[in-house]
Amino acid sequence: MKDRLVRRLQSEISIIVDDQKAWFAPYLGGVDRKSGDYYRKLAQNLKRTLVFNNGLSLIGLLQSCLDYALNDTTKIGGMFEALKTQLRFQSGRKVLETVTRINDFRNTYIAHQEQELTDKNLAEQELKIWLETLHIIGE
Repeated sequence: MKDRLVRRLQSEISIIVDDQKAWFAPYLGGVDRKSGDYYRKLAQNLKRTLVFNNGLSLIGLLQSCLDYALNDTTKIGGMFEALKTQLRFQSGRKVLETVTRINDFRNTYIAHQEQELTDKNLAEQELKIWLETLHIIGE
């Protein structure tokens, strides 16, 4: 998952530190406070992933990036503009749908353990989807 983001976005990132800072922190003046907080956290996690190699919840990050690229109409420059140009691809909506499913399963049964996973068939089914998607994303 990280490789997909890196491959698509690495060439967009300047090697000049001040330019990097600006790219990951574009102007958010026309955005309400709650949305602004969301965008800042997304940018911070993407920067941690792409620049410092220590991002959080890569599947969640990929979901958020794809969701912004495919569904969010808010016009923001910098990395957000790059998400729109680099993460819009044929079958992108299908990938977003599957990544969302995987992330929901992960959050519900694994990471946050909101529910106990006792259904063997559900676990097998979801893990197959997870592995198939990792294979597709890795290509």
